[in-house]
Amino acid sequence: MMLKALIFSLVLISAVSNNLIAQTASKDSIIKIAQADVKYFKLSGDDFTTFRKNKGNYTSDFFKPKLGAVSDTLLLKDSVYVKAYRQAAYNKSLKKRTVGHYMLVGGAVYVGVTVVVAIVALFIVLSKLG
Repeated sequence: MMLKALIFSLVLISAVSNNLIAQTASKDSIIKIAQADVKYFKLSGDDFTTFRKNKGNYTSDFFKPKLGAVSDTLLLKDSVYVKAYRQAAYNKSLKKRTVGHYMLVGGAVYVGVTVVVAIVALFIVLSKLG
């Protein structure tokens, strides 16, 4: 009787453990992996210029995951991973700004600060005269 219980327990444990090993990754974890892999994604200069002219297409080949840029090459066959990677790469490229943008913003801040300093200096001079 004891031997039958032992054999039954071993068969049951092996059946359960095989099912546990064969589980697939959840959709959320695959999306998180894709977002982590996009961390080092960067469009080349020509591709970025072309992308800026037509920003509406995130399925473009610009955002395709490449072999060297992914943590697990088996995920390249997973449609959820590829779609999440493309979406994250597209969003990262949308947020990228050009040098001209930063120069324009910096120039505007510089002019604003200069105007404020000039107004304060003018008030100080006028208060000493009056």
